[in-house]
This record gives sequence, C-alpha cells and structure tokens, in this order.
Amino acid sequence: MVEDMFLKLAKSGLPIVGETVIDAHTHIGGYFNLYHIPFGGINGIVEQMDRLGIMKICAFSFSGICSDFVLGNDQVMYAVREWPDRIVGYATINANYPEEWIPELERCRRGGLRGIKIICEYQGTTTERTNFTPLYRYANENHLIMINHQWGSPEFLDSLAERYADACFIIGHYSTQYSEVLRKRKNVYQCTCAALMFHDVEKLLEVVRADKIVYGSDLADLDGPFGLAPILYAKIGDEEKRMILGLNMQKILERYPL
Repeated sequence: MVEDMFLKLAKSGLPIVGETVIDAHTHIGGYFNLYHIPFGGINGIVEQMDRLGIMKICAFSFSGICSDFVLGNDQVMYAVREWPDRIVGYATINANYPEEWIPELERCRRGGLRGIKIICEYQGTTTERTNFTPLYRYANENHLIMINHQWGSPEFLDSLAERYADACFIIGHYSTQYSEVLRKRKNVYQCTCAALMFHDVEKLLEVVRADKIVYGSDLADLDGPFGLAPILYAKIGDEEKRMILGLNMQKILERYPL
C-alpha cells in the first residue's frame, strides 16, 4: 500500500518538518546573463527553503555558467560562510579556460566548497568534446562530488565512473538512459531535476533503485515546489520518498566529505 504522509503535506501547503530534505541541484547569486532570476540571492533562497521544509541545499553559482565563474564561486563561498549548516557549496568551472581549472578548484576547496559543477553546454561545447582529464583526476584524488548538466552517452559516463572510482558522479537532470550505468557503478547517482511529466518518478524507479536517486529542483532557476511536487505526489511508498528527498544525498555527503 502506498503511504500518503508526504502527499498530505503537499496538499496542505505545509513545510516538510522532521524529515531530511536535501536539494542536490540549486543555483544561487543572481547575475545570470540569459534571463532574470527573481529571488536568486541567498536570503531569498533560504526563505524558500524554510517555506518548503528543505533542510539543506547543494548550490553553485548563476554567474559561473556563462560569465564570471570566479565571482560566482566567491558568492557561493560567502553563502557557505553565512549558512554553513544549510548550504553545501560547489565550484563552477568554465570549459574554455582549462588553465584556470585546478588553481580555481584549489582556491574553492580552501574556501569550503565540496564539489564541482560542470555545465559546458552553456559554454559552447560538450562534455565529450572537452578534455576534462585534469578535472576528473583532481576530483578523484580529492574525493569530490561532480554534478554535470549533461554527461554525454551512457558509455562515456560509465568509462569515467570506472576510471575515477573515488569521485562521485551525479547526473544533473532527469533521464532514464543511464539506468545500466547506475546499476553498475556505485559512484553514479541520478538527480530528479527536472521531472516534468506525471509519473516520471515512478518511471525512473522502474529502471533504477531508489537508493540511486537524489532530489534536485534547479532552485532558483526553477521554483522550489516545481521540483518537490513530482516526488511528493509520486505513487510510491514514503520510505522511497525519504530516500530520494534527502537520505541518499546525506549518505553521499558523508561519503565524500571536505
């Protein structure tokens, strides 16, 4: 029987209280040059977290996507200092400046950031066309989490996960094409961002175990409830929802500490 505690909370509009909810995919800081992001500053995001009952977020910058990634990483480090119990910061890098990757990652690690955001499709290239070997090696040596907008083909991701087994690979956006890799590699996880259609979460669970899925909203690029609703309304058990909403990401953060 499908339990309905989370569904009742969703329908009532109440925050999720007393549960571990960790959003694995968020952006902060504003300064996005493609379109306006309302409430993109850290205070606006924390207010939305409180309203929804999100305990913690994994966050990277807006400005680092297409413009100044150093400024963006500074904003994330500031947010981590201001909200150390609520925000886990990742460094964003730009595929067009390979000579700056490692120095910037070193600076960000000293500033308390715990992972790497790759989003080179917004930077004029793709993951498979970019020689990210120094980046992968650095993540592997330092046991870092990497979340990517698009990892390329399942075969490509599988080869990376095998070669860099001490790094964590998170598939940044909803997909079912990586199911075999997720079953095969213990260091690969699937994010729910953005499950757009009814029953997307159920469809994902048909091919992937619940312990391999992490909740992500794309906050504040997308509205917070938009990312939560597909999980809260999914016709699955509350224990599976708990795993997806936060318990899985909590284990990842424990496995890959700063």
